[in-house]
Amino acid sequence: MWNNQGFSQSGYQGGGFNTPQADEKKRASKRSNNIVPVTVAQILTAKHVDDVFMSSTNIELSLVTIVGLVKSVSVSPTRTDYLIDDMTGPPLEVRKFDNSDENEQSENAEPNAFPPNTYVRIDGVLRAFGGKRTINAQRISPLTDMNELTCHILEVIYANATFSQEQTNTGVSSNAGAATSSSRDDTAQGTIPGLTSLQGKIQMIIRNEQSERGCSFNDICNQLKNVAPKAIRETIEFLSGEGHIYSTIDDDHFQATDT
Repeated sequence: MWNNQGFSQSGYQGGGFNTPQADEKKRASKRSNNIVPVTVAQILTAKHVDDVFMSSTNIELSLVTIVGLVKSVSVSPTRTDYLIDDMTGPPLEVRKFDNSDENEQSENAEPNAFPPNTYVRIDGVLRAFGGKRTINAQRISPLTDMNELTCHILEVIYANATFSQEQTNTGVSSNAGAATSSSRDDTAQGTIPGLTSLQGKIQMIIRNEQSERGCSFNDICNQLKNVAPKAIRETIEFLSGEGHIYSTIDDDHFQATDT
């Protein structure tokens, strides 16, 4: 779908003349290799930090595809500049550098420039120059069917919805994993499933006492100094009533039934 359109960053050759090729490769290595369908509004409102663009839904925008109407064209010997309008914001500048081989067969070459009022799809790399955001186009193709415009909007919605769902599922999985891990840790330590945190702690304190006399009420209180003695007494009565512990030499000494 939108992340499997076969557009590889390695094929990108565009860039400003003042940008060293080494820096381009260094930055490119950090970027996502997925093409993200976007609108001009998303590009203009994306956060830009450390040469990384992040949309409002936290999708990294590096390789992008937009669909819009050519508003104006400016042709120079080395590149062609377009203003593209997709009706979601002000027109966006798109730069298409001339990287063609002079010996390349004419039938394989792209048109020199697409005229104004032509709907086109642009695949390229998002850039910022002096605070101005542009796309360095790798490929520009005319729309042969206006349904492509509708499909692009649906792809934008799908991409954002899919990413948001993945983020939600990741959060749920993390919480579930933490709960499962906690449950496994408790089981490994011998805590009885279904007990509250305090009930589990007191049961473990009593269980770890190996003397014949058992664990005394005072010993429990000393180990749980932040818990009121009344709460400890009530918890002991609950554990005893449930059959998890029993009294030994008197009503203040206890042993666990699973020792």
